[in-house]
Amino acid sequence: MWEPLKYSNNMYKLHTYICMAVLFGSVGHLSAQKKKDVRKLQIKSVTVSEIDARTGEVHKDGYKKFDSNGNVVEKEKYRKDGTLKSKESHKYNKNDDEIEEVIYDESGAVKERKTTEYKGKDPVLETRYDEEGKVIEKISFAYNALGEKIQEITYDGHGKVIRKSVFTYDKNGMVIEKKTYNADGELRQTKKYAYEY
Repeated sequence: MWEPLKYSNNMYKLHTYICMAVLFGSVGHLSAQKKKDVRKLQIKSVTVSEIDARTGEVHKDGYKKFDSNGNVVEKEKYRKDGTLKSKESHKYNKNDDEIEEVIYDESGAVKERKTTEYKGKDPVLETRYDEEGKVIEKISFAYNALGEKIQEITYDGHGKVIRKSVFTYDKNGMVIEKKTYNADGELRQTKKYAYEY
């Protein structure tokens, strides 16, 4: 005769962890489908615990907090001893495009900040700042009439070009070549992409 499972406290936590891992793929990025699920289910946060198979010890592994649109607004990772390893915060515009990401160290101090500016739905400029708020790097993006990214230029904190990448696409809109040039305009690398249909 079938009997329901009886969980010990650790087994219950393990079961909860497995369910959350299946739903969220650990504490990695959410796909569009999962973001939709978070919004539909009105999930406010998820905590991921890890259980040591040998000792049965449970520790907090990660945490995510969501806004009402299913966007991750806070993300934390923990060490096995329970101390905070890293923390991130994220802000979005009215179109749910990420406009700011802040990375904190374990003491809660800002380690790095990244802002993104958009033209329509396309990001056109990313700016990275250090812990003191100084610009480390800027990356500008250019697109063709089909919305395909055709150019990416990286500048240092003083506005000097570090590298430039140019993208070529096939008739299906798939990138087939990426050429990267150094600050002097010399070709440094070519990547070719071949697709099998």
